[in-house]
Amino acid sequence: MMLSTVRRIIKIGERSVGITIPKEWLPVLGLNIGSNVEVSLGPGFITVKPLNVMQPKALLTVRLKARDIATMARLIIAGYIEGFDSLIVDGDRGSARKAFYAVAMRLPGAIAMNGRQFTIKISVDELNTSVDEVIASMKTTVETMFELLMEYFSTSDASNLEQLLKLDDDLDRLHFLGIRTIKRTAFRSPQDALDKMLVIKSLEHIGDCLDRVSNTLLRIQSKISDECKKVFRDVFAQVSSYVSKAINSYIEGNIDMAIRILMEREDLSKRIFTSSSKCLQAPESMAMAHEATVSVYEAAEIAEVATAKLVRYSEEKSVSPSRTSGKS
Repeated sequence: MMLSTVRRIIKIGERSVGITIPKEWLPVLGLNIGSNVEVSLGPGFITVKPLNVMQPKALLTVRLKARDIATMARLIIAGYIEGFDSLIVDGDRGSARKAFYAVAMRLPGAIAMNGRQFTIKISVDELNTSVDEVIASMKTTVETMFELLMEYFSTSDASNLEQLLKLDDDLDRLHFLGIRTIKRTAFRSPQDALDKMLVIKSLEHIGDCLDRVSNTLLRIQSKISDECKKVFRDVFAQVSSYVSKAINSYIEGNIDMAIRILMEREDLSKRIFTSSSKCLQAPESMAMAHEATVSVYEAAEIAEVATAKLVRYSEEKSVSPSRTSGKS
């Protein structure tokens, strides 16, 4: 439940001012008289955040109902992402169980509970989950997926593609955990939370691209020539390098790298289609070229986020026009 009130700014001593909060709010936040809080100034707002990460968490419950298993599975994912701690599934218990187990492996901390109603309990400590660590893990997973794809193009060993598909499941778990954590903790820094959500979504989309390429190759692998495999190995090697640099520009706060990434986007996209055109006779060649290009544009989105974040935190918040002599 979101509580709000209007307070008047009061004078405290000669150099400070303050506001009061209702005493009843203290136990809700796990605070007492004398507790320390963090006060932050943002563009047009002030936030006051408890420093005690062990504060009690409000438990949120939602009731779900759907006519078919596929829809119910999507509602369970939505309830997880939105930060609910308990999902009560109405309707046939057998169908509810099938819907849950179809997505359970992608939802860290989700457990089906026995009782009068089919209930899914979610045990995740969002306040102590580091979104930065989630992003770093997603980065490592995506890079490994690229390595497996290029290994397939070099060796034609389909087991690399099967491993890649399993890693995409890991990436989905990290994605759902990251989004859930952001939604439950965005109050700490709304702008940073939005940045991280965009980065996580882009990494998940890149993983989806590699998943689709792998499924395509598993379906047509005997129909693509060794020459075309060499072509696509080179294409995805370039995309892999581009994606890694984009993620690093965000993690390391490197604005020069981020700008270079953005400037290289169009040229790399053209090179992808120029190279892929050599394999027009190969089935699904343009589809794979499309997935490579989508990965490039998702990586560029990460570089855009890095650029915006660095500008936001720049010491020079504004640029004054230079004064020139003479008459206009």
